[in-house]
Amino acid sequence: MANIEMVSEKTIIQGIKDDFSIKKISLIIHLFFFMLALFLAQAVMFEAAVPFLLPLWAIVRQRYENEKAFVLIGGMIGAITLGLGQVLILGLQIVIYELIDRFKYWKLPTMFSVAFAILVGQFIWQTSIHFGIPPFIVQLYIYYEVVLAFFMTIFIQLFFVQPHQFWSKGWNYERVGAGLVILAMSLTGMNSIVVSYFGLAPFVLHLAICIAAFAGGVPIAAMISIIVGSLVGVSELAFTGMIALYGLTGVIAGLFNGLGRTGIVISSILPSVFFFFYDATLPLDSVYFVSILVAGIVFFAIPQNIFTFLQNIIHPKRDEVLLQRQQWLTENTQAKLETFQSFVLFMKELVFDRFTSTEKVNEIRKIEPSATCMSCFRYDRCWGENNNGMDKHIQDWYVAKSGIKQAEQTVAEEKIKLKCVKSTKLIEELDYQLYNDKMNGQFYHGKKMIALQLKDLSNHLNRLMNEMSSETLSFKTIENELYQHFKRAQVQCFQIDVLNNTMGERVIICSIAKTHHSVDEQHLLCERILLPILYEVFSEPFQVEKILDKKQPFAHLQISFRSAVRYELEYDIYSKAKDSWISGDTHAVFRIHPGLVAIMLSDGMGQNREAQRESRRLVRLMRECLSYNMNPETAMHTLHYVMSLNREVDMYATIDFALVDLQKGELWSWKAGSMSTYILRGNRLIKVDGAAAPVGFMPVFTIETEKVRLLANDYVVMVSDGLFSSEHDWDEQEQYFVEILKDNIENGIPMNAMLYDFMEKFQNKYEVEDDCTVILFNVEHVVPKWSVFKTNVGVHA
Repeated sequence: MANIEMVSEKTIIQGIKDDFSIKKISLIIHLFFFMLALFLAQAVMFEAAVPFLLPLWAIVRQRYENEKAFVLIGGMIGAITLGLGQVLILGLQIVIYELIDRFKYWKLPTMFSVAFAILVGQFIWQTSIHFGIPPFIVQLYIYYEVVLAFFMTIFIQLFFVQPHQFWSKGWNYERVGAGLVILAMSLTGMNSIVVSYFGLAPFVLHLAICIAAFAGGVPIAAMISIIVGSLVGVSELAFTGMIALYGLTGVIAGLFNGLGRTGIVISSILPSVFFFFYDATLPLDSVYFVSILVAGIVFFAIPQNIFTFLQNIIHPKRDEVLLQRQQWLTENTQAKLETFQSFVLFMKELVFDRFTSTEKVNEIRKIEPSATCMSCFRYDRCWGENNNGMDKHIQDWYVAKSGIKQAEQTVAEEKIKLKCVKSTKLIEELDYQLYNDKMNGQFYHGKKMIALQLKDLSNHLNRLMNEMSSETLSFKTIENELYQHFKRAQVQCFQIDVLNNTMGERVIICSIAKTHHSVDEQHLLCERILLPILYEVFSEPFQVEKILDKKQPFAHLQISFRSAVRYELEYDIYSKAKDSWISGDTHAVFRIHPGLVAIMLSDGMGQNREAQRESRRLVRLMRECLSYNMNPETAMHTLHYVMSLNREVDMYATIDFALVDLQKGELWSWKAGSMSTYILRGNRLIKVDGAAAPVGFMPVFTIETEKVRLLANDYVVMVSDGLFSSEHDWDEQEQYFVEILKDNIENGIPMNAMLYDFMEKFQNKYEVEDDCTVILFNVEHVVPKWSVFKTNVGVHA
């Protein structure tokens, strides 16, 4: 109990940690967009134009729905620092942009919508302020702002791709350049934030140069420093000297990359010291030097895993090492499994094949004189040439003792007592021999059961090794292939997970960008685009299991697909007790998985509660064995062993067990004392018979497996032995049974009415004497609701 409580406590703690981690990441993302909007709202170009917040709002509104509120709040706070008028202008521009974007009869590209909103908003505001057409210089600043907003929208659109592609999409030069432009404009907005001797803008820029030098070396550091420095200088109209300073800082810091963080920090300060003495016109004051010193200290505190992540983005590592390690792990595990399988085969041979003789156990008992008879003075009279039939009486006694009727056993004993003068001692000896026979049979069957279980375990290991050795990266290969198919169909799928790749049991989860908001559009995308692609790749139909609308970490759709079986099964059952509501027959129809249906029919000996209990017990235990993936033959041997030991009463039951593979269209049949299975295929009749004894009846138990290939529109009938009467010819009843069933099928009687109509006709001619159960089912092809086609033009999903 203490261990359970400890495990439960650990699980709760781990759940709290995971929940805290998700909330922490979400908080960081919210804070990032808030601060970015805050600084872009304060970024002023040419001392008059403020064009950068509306482009950010437009792109975030389209792609990052969860961050709209934080962008709006951060932008308004940043605009307040520039004055109340700037807040009103920004609000007016957002309203105009929303009206343009929601106008359904005319859709403009985002950059034109942003530019037009700024143009109209500024002219409305400036016209109101100047009570007429604004002066030419004011109009010129408006045009500057429109042009800058137009290009800034393009840059933000390049950098902030769809959320699911932010880390997976390649960091090409265009995207990196767009990110640097956004960083430069944010630094422009940071210039106003100075606390005592600390300035935020030089701190961030210097820290960015150090990070770039450590993660990417000279090329990356020089590129970032020159581009960002140039853009910051242009915004302030004083850039020549600072461009040289930033460029030299990036080159020197990159050159000392090999000396680690200390070398980068020291070398990055040297250009600033040099220019401080070389050019007195540059703004290199105490605020600047304190800020870059603080940046150097913070640079030491950055975790190494962040630099590793950036290095992997700049210089992606090849995955040969991971592939080799995975291959080694597969080969090593397979070698261990092969060793264990050899042990399993050795144990199977040891417990069954090597020390078991089946001849004596399986042969029919030959009645011979016992020790009591050999010492008796009447031996010749009982066992001589003119014997009085003692061997037949003993044979009848063995048969009666194997049954369940006490009256037959009493009659057999009385016959022996009438013929034998030492009947008491003889019966005791016969009881002892019967006990030995039963024990030998149980011992033999117990060893056979263990051998079959070991064989079953060996088969499981074989399947595992085959799956491991078939293709180490099969899932990865299939996922890449699916991704390429989706890409050609222009479906924005960013993650594919193949959870199960077994034919008929495949489970695939696809995460796609949320471009379709209505449920009808989502299902249309699945039926017209995704399902045909899966059919083409796997050559089997699929069905949509569920569609989830996910909000975290960004808005997307998670679609689960599952194999749709090739055939569908329809069945009906007719069951009738002989005299009362208690029937010794028990049936069950259930799915092991969507492509495999199990059908069981068990008949307990008799029409009482004990017969009902035995048949129900057998069906229940069989279902439990199948739930653990036990082979049906092994399960039936195991149940025979369990039901034939430790019994209060001598009861047994028949079982007719069938598995229908709806993916391959196959019927597997196991029979123990049950009736034939009838398969009607047009005018053709196929019978599946079994010769095994009922479960728990004989000491020795054997079972055979029959496999039949099913075709569409086949009708399969499983019956209990109570259907046919003992007073009439068996073949005639069977022939009449098949004729009636064929007529009902040809007449197109529905499945739910066919059996009752059939049984009414059958009972009009032949009386049903016992508990009777009839199971009828047929298989038909599954016709998908969609059609497979390939588009010649791009379909946007």
